[in-house]
Amino acid sequence: MRIGIDVGRATSTAVLVDAAGGVLAEAVVDSAPRTGLCVRRALAALGPLPGPVGAVAVVTDLARRPPRPRPVAVLRIAPGSHAALAPLADWPEAARTALGGLTGVVAGGSAVTGGSLGPLDRDGVAAFAARARDAGVRVFAVCAAGAPARPGPELDAAAVLAAAVPGASLSLSYETGAAGLRERESATAVNAALGGWAEELVADCRAALRSARIAAPLCFARDDGGLVSAEYFARHPVIATAPASGCAARGALARTGLDRAVVVDAGARSVRCLVVRDGEPERSTRLLPGPFGVRLALGAPEIVETGGAEAATVPATVARLRERVPGADVLYTGGRAEAFGAPAGPGEPAAGDREPGTGGPDTRTDPRTTVLTGAGAAVRADARSDAARPTTGTAPAPYGHRPRLTDAARYAAGADCRIEVEQVISAAGRAELDQSLAAVRDHALSRCVAAGAAPGSVRIESLTHAPVAYLPAGVHRVTVRAAGAPASGGTS
Repeated sequence: MRIGIDVGRATSTAVLVDAAGGVLAEAVVDSAPRTGLCVRRALAALGPLPGPVGAVAVVTDLARRPPRPRPVAVLRIAPGSHAALAPLADWPEAARTALGGLTGVVAGGSAVTGGSLGPLDRDGVAAFAARARDAGVRVFAVCAAGAPARPGPELDAAAVLAAAVPGASLSLSYETGAAGLRERESATAVNAALGGWAEELVADCRAALRSARIAAPLCFARDDGGLVSAEYFARHPVIATAPASGCAARGALARTGLDRAVVVDAGARSVRCLVVRDGEPERSTRLLPGPFGVRLALGAPEIVETGGAEAATVPATVARLRERVPGADVLYTGGRAEAFGAPAGPGEPAAGDREPGTGGPDTRTDPRTTVLTGAGAAVRADARSDAARPTTGTAPAPYGHRPRLTDAARYAAGADCRIEVEQVISAAGRAELDQSLAAVRDHALSRCVAAGAAPGSVRIESLTHAPVAYLPAGVHRVTVRAAGAPASGGTS
């Protein structure tokens, strides 16, 4: 069995599934300020567990409780450039100030084609470490030109930094972000700044699992689909800052059996609309606003978001998105779905639109245990009446296109661990290209295991490669996605 928990602003939901993905229990509770308390409430509402739990997956957005970023020293390893292209030069001023604005550039790195751009300036790295230490900064983001193909300069610089600043926290760009230098640099700096938030979130959730006597591995949902282990998330939080709508969209499609749709995720404070094709949300190919207002290119879903005051624009947004997928259905998910024309039905857990502490109405039948199932029977609250009625079986009956508040949690409960690796490789001929592609595949499989997947379950989901038109012949951009079932644990 596995558990998925979706921690939102107003409500938190939990879903228990069996090995085949069938729903054994669902619960909806009020959210609390701390994520750990939300997890505790959701687990308690599920009731006694009928057996050992293999994994627990948490879905939560950074925006739920925006953190204070840690001060970060950003080091670029590359030839010098114009001031307009300096580290963090294109960031919002507020974001640069929040991170402390300490940046540096030292010689070294590699060309995109793999050739060396010169030896690493170790003295320059040591001098930068001294500047950071004197400024009280112990968190570093290191980005070297060509690092996805040749991470050596970053690893060498990391060794110098660690020796000069004992206990330093290091984020290296070859593990984060896309192939482009500046995009990767921004993602790595944001990743470093989020480290404290991630560590606190992991500790909070683990304490909640211990209080429930659950010793299963803890995972977190990532923005572009799938899960990563708590340990991987703590090192790479930038990949998992806004997963809720993507998880809800995937869960809605799994619930209805569709493979394409426009999904309307109506939350407590905003409405998010996205297009899903072939079971996956459309991913952005452009820079999108991320944490602290920094624009990032991490392949997150393309989401059109409107605030509460702009809710009247939602029908027009849906119509515009449907033009991109002619004939696609419209699916609703989230607590305010009925406000936008979603059909309601018996057994659907109704969600209040109240933010705790705001004094607004709470329309749910029972704010603590709206849905409880398991042990061969279920008690499900009717979304339109106060009468609860028992049903038989282990899974709630499907209700087609009617919204469910538990879509994100249900998806997370059955999701695999997933990673994506992007590299630029150079190959003189077909044999060398095949060899290089095999190396990238192997690297992706290893990274997937490091992200929490059981070694025997990992597989390549997709591999794409294409020549880079503006570079010499033989240079290819390669993207590999790997997935595997989360490594299992047990209940203590």
